[in-house]
Amino acid sequence: MRENILPEQGRDRLLRFARYEKDAVAGQWKKENVIMLDSIKINVFMEGSFSVFSDGCLHQPIYGDICVLSPQKLHYGQIPASTHLDYYEIDVGLHAFDAIPDGRLLVGRLLETVTPRDAFARPDPQSRERVLALCRATEEDLSRGDRALAYARLIELLALLQTLYATSNLLPGAAFSYHTARAVQYMEAHYGEPLSIEALAAQCRVSPSYLSRVFKKETGRGLHEYLNQYRILRATSLLETHSVTETAYLCGFSDCSHLISVFRRYMGLTPYQYQKETRNRQKRDE
Repeated sequence: MRENILPEQGRDRLLRFARYEKDAVAGQWKKENVIMLDSIKINVFMEGSFSVFSDGCLHQPIYGDICVLSPQKLHYGQIPASTHLDYYEIDVGLHAFDAIPDGRLLVGRLLETVTPRDAFARPDPQSRERVLALCRATEEDLSRGDRALAYARLIELLALLQTLYATSNLLPGAAFSYHTARAVQYMEAHYGEPLSIEALAAQCRVSPSYLSRVFKKETGRGLHEYLNQYRILRATSLLETHSVTETAYLCGFSDCSHLISVFRRYMGLTPYQYQKETRNRQKRDE
């Protein structure tokens, strides 16, 4: 799906929202396909094994990572192996929000915050879910033909991104080594299965102690902590349509109690409370 929210009135007025979900073959993105846009480009990644090059750094996005690229910033992607891609993309012209009070200021503040720093960001789980929820809601608004509500949600998204990128303890996307990237990719693909550090190290063909040390250095988190966070992020989506018990087993937890314990630690509430809040929010939006 790719939707223009504003009528085309020149690149500086562009406001476009899209979700790309497709199978991609190896080599589909090449180094020669350099991209440079006149608008702000925002990506929110959900699935896929690929690399993005920007500012001389290699990034391998994972679920929930965000990329905000300033106008005229060179970047390109590579797909080393066939993969399933799923990500949101929003193109924002510099004058896309001029129709609202302080709309130009909103865009200007985002650019001032993002331009001097790394384009890639990895928010905490709660902030990541807020960003993904806004993207999903915008997609639903557009599917119903409600462009006005989609426009309002994107205003909220830009304000949230400005806050996230200004946060001093925000972890930027890292230029991962091969072994860390391989561990991340394997955990993404097999998070619903029992996983040990020894099994991950075997997949990377290194010792468990070496993988643990390199992974912590490059991501700022231990393997076990990263896996738990990723499982909880997937659980937040599954809980919208599955029971707590079903979600526990689909996300690789040993039982319902294990999910409840880990979920409360990262989200600050139980899965049951999260389901109740989600349903109440959906009712208010209807």
